[in-house]
Amino acid sequence: MKGRLVSANPAEGERFYLRLLSSHITGPTCFEDLYSFNGLPHPTFRKASLERGLIENNDNLSQCLGEASLFQFPAALRRLFATMLIYCEQEDVRKLWDDHYDSLSEDYTRQCESVNRVRNLVLTDILVFLQSMGKSLDDFDLPMVDANSNFQSGEFREVEEECSIVVEDEHLRPRDSLNFDQKYAYDEIMRHVDEDCPGVFFIDGPGGTEKNFLYKALLANIRSRGLIALATTSLGVATNNMPGGRTAHSRFKIPLNLDNNSMCNIRKQSGAAKLIRDA
Repeated sequence: MKGRLVSANPAEGERFYLRLLSSHITGPTCFEDLYSFNGLPHPTFRKASLERGLIENNDNLSQCLGEASLFQFPAALRRLFATMLIYCEQEDVRKLWDDHYDSLSEDYTRQCESVNRVRNLVLTDILVFLQSMGKSLDDFDLPMVDANSNFQSGEFREVEEECSIVVEDEHLRPRDSLNFDQKYAYDEIMRHVDEDCPGVFFIDGPGGTEKNFLYKALLANIRSRGLIALATTSLGVATNNMPGGRTAHSRFKIPLNLDNNSMCNIRKQSGAAKLIRDA
């Protein structure tokens, strides 16, 4: 009689490692056969899987973050860090955090002098990614967000975060570098901003036509006036091309699994609602 192994998620801990061992060890007759390797018993299924080379240890994860920091922006590193927490079994999460905190916080450190505020911003970004996958900071050995120091000016964190985005000088003086079509779109959209007139625009063009250059010019102009512009994309990788970019699911709290009763999880009095009203 044949049986079937049910699937297991890495976040399920020992249940996942039991399934992993069962899939790779032939002819086990008892649990001791799964716990043992080279004649030595191990206390957990995870340890046995590690000794057999079926999983990687934390050194590999730390090395992965280190290599990613060489070519990825801090926002992408924070997303990678959160993904590791969800899908990789961590023995020492706090050490991983401490070892790579400088890389995770590099952008905020340049924008803000407050050490506590920088840490809060980094933790909040990680929290957003964790919540989108059904987890929280409380599930891991990480520092907690300090609410007392996070709102020094009495403003919502989301609004403060958007207002603290650094506008690059190269994006403030782009108009003379725009081609005819780009300049037409730039002037038309800015006219609606100047006149406070609602409008919806669709910009299309093949790859290599510098659409991102136009977007950055618009964002820089609007933000340099002290106004808020929300840069959102459908794909996480595309957010790296936009200053202050976020995915639409993260920014507007769009549920990942939709049904007829799905709603964006934004409370009327929340910081996200205030940010959208101010944008």
